[in-house]
Amino acid sequence: MIEKSEKTGITEIARLAKVSKATVDRVLYNRGRVSEDTREKILNICKDLNYQPNILAQRLASDKVYKFAVLIPKYSRDNPYWKYPLKGIENAEEEIENYGVTIKKYFYDLKDIHSFRKESLQILTSKPDGIVFAPEFKRESKEFSKKCAHNKIPYIYIDSTLPKQHNLSYFGQNTYQGGYLAGKLMSLHLKRYSEVIILNFANELENYPHFMDREKGMRDYFAHNNFHGKITTLNISPDQEIELKELIKGKIHHRTRGLFITSSAHKVARQIQKIGKGRLLIQGYDLTTPNLKYLENGIIDFLICQKPVTQGYLAINALFDHLVQKKEIQKENFMPIEIITKENYQYYLDSNN
Repeated sequence: MIEKSEKTGITEIARLAKVSKATVDRVLYNRGRVSEDTREKILNICKDLNYQPNILAQRLASDKVYKFAVLIPKYSRDNPYWKYPLKGIENAEEEIENYGVTIKKYFYDLKDIHSFRKESLQILTSKPDGIVFAPEFKRESKEFSKKCAHNKIPYIYIDSTLPKQHNLSYFGQNTYQGGYLAGKLMSLHLKRYSEVIILNFANELENYPHFMDREKGMRDYFAHNNFHGKITTLNISPDQEIELKELIKGKIHHRTRGLFITSSAHKVARQIQKIGKGRLLIQGYDLTTPNLKYLENGIIDFLICQKPVTQGYLAINALFDHLVQKKEIQKENFMPIEIITKENYQYYLDSNN
């Protein structure tokens, strides 16, 4: 093991490798041809010395501009979740913009699969060096992933993931485990023959694997713990929100004790407030402003937070590390599963999320 010294740098590496400083420079900054034996020797010395080249100097000396593309749902006043990953992406963008990196953002409508197809095609046409995207539509996201792999474009998933794909990495929650934890929380409120309603906002549930994983996690918890009550799934199209009050009212009866909403909990909480909560325990996802209103007034009992700002921030940095710094990236990066209540939510607001 070579000991560190104040001389660590290109001059010291050149001396130890018995090569010129120009040769070390070519290896560190990919400026020219060097034999593989020499390259390996220099890189091994750098590793022993824990030497990190000046990335900013490297980027300033290079004409290469890295183009990143981001594809996420657009946020709205009634569905503000996606402004949080976007905030994380923009925070990372500010940190790396001086390193010759540009980020172009594309947004699709969660109610319109065609918008995802359109935006993903535009991304491929622009030929980016790397992509961060949220695979909200399963079939279309798989097709987009295949095209990225075919074009040798590294891509990273955020918020949800798809199995057996060639994504560079994933930043998000273990959605199954989140549902499993929700089942445990729910069980503390249930009686032996209670009923639980799982509500998904989805036109075609099979196209939203993270909703399915959350539901499966809850159902598996109950199956593993001998729950003898009834579990009912209610899939509601986002376009049916006007009829939501009557749909929910028609499903709730005297044995209904729990309501698990896999997304946009505030939409349901708004209607529950009108018809009366009764003995219902209500769980949802994400510390968004609309959800917070119903957490504070006691309509929503628990929110599961998945750190969306952190997801966006880390995903962009991972792409930067992979493409610019040539680092190896961990395949799965699970966010903490945090349980938020009206008693502790204020301690999570600054870090949102």
